[in-house]
Amino acid sequence: MSLLRRAGPFAGPVRLFYVLLLLLLTSRSGAEAEGKRPRVLDSILGIRIGSPLADARARLDPVAVRQAQEPDSEENEGRGEGRKKAWTLKSTEYQSVALKANDADRVVWITGFLRPGKEIQFSRLGDLAIARATDSIAIWNVRTPEGGYRLVARGQRRRARVISLLSLAVNPIE
Repeated sequence: MSLLRRAGPFAGPVRLFYVLLLLLLTSRSGAEAEGKRPRVLDSILGIRIGSPLADARARLDPVAVRQAQEPDSEENEGRGEGRKKAWTLKSTEYQSVALKANDADRVVWITGFLRPGKEIQFSRLGDLAIARATDSIAIWNVRTPEGGYRLVARGQRRRARVISLLSLAVNPIE
């Protein structure tokens, strides 16, 4: 008589249940197991929310065809609204990029316009299970120690043509 039969008629199924339960508990995703947040796009061409404007310029100027004119700095400073900049790009998947920096010259939002044919599937930008998504827009709100950011992807058939990162920080990034 086998050991399973001596232990009772439910010994095999009970043992199987405990093995499956153990597998379920130990097979959590890598992000959950390590206590990390799910992966969501956090930069456009290496520029993140909070990046210094000088770093953004250093990344974008070399691949720029031309840079849109910026209003007089005196006018910008008088409004206390920071600075908006735009670049038309060559040799990247983005056709153009626009951003706004706060008074401390830190990026508070950035938007990239992808070239036709270079659209990116929403699912490649982040986990759709944690996004609000339709066929034409997906929105992720991501918490960070700095206050967080919102990723917005817009396009058709769940393929992003326009990608924006927006600061969710309550206080301006300094």
